[in-house]
Amino acid sequence: MNFRILFFALTLIFLLSIIGCSVINDTNKIADNNSKVTDVSNKEDFGGSSESPTLKPPSLTVYVGEKIVRPSLGTYSWSVDNGDGTASGIEAGSSTPPELVKDSNPMQATANTNIELDFEVQPESYTVRIWGDDNNVVNSSVEFFLSGKGKIVYEVLAHWEQGTASYAFSLDVE
Repeated sequence: MNFRILFFALTLIFLLSIIGCSVINDTNKIADNNSKVTDVSNKEDFGGSSESPTLKPPSLTVYVGEKIVRPSLGTYSWSVDNGDGTASGIEAGSSTPPELVKDSNPMQATANTNIELDFEVQPESYTVRIWGDDNNVVNSSVEFFLSGKGKIVYEVLAHWEQGTASYAFSLDVE
């Protein structure tokens, strides 16, 4: 009988000590690869507060004469400095530009339509690619120009210090 009471008491003490040693931490903290713990309770998507840079490249607006085209964001690689000696980054893949725009209605343009690329933040450089029907790049230039007739798929590949982004749109050139 004394053995049962002793066994019960030791089991109870053991369980209580395990429960007491396991502290539930409900703070929002993550550890990076260097075992540094970062508080993320006030950060959105682990990319910083709403005032800090996001993990997405700047947007691109294409003006076709007086009309606006919003290109599809394709593949991109982007990183931001967290301001504490660390950086956050993202690599995002996508389909080819012709696949990205295949279900969109291309905007009408003529050979003399003025086309303007307006980046939210001006890139260091960009290249404009024209894609053919066989999903291959048929032309590449550092300037935008209308090429050919019919549905033309354009890709703008832009480079910033933070990374690179691809944007795709199509025009129906008459």
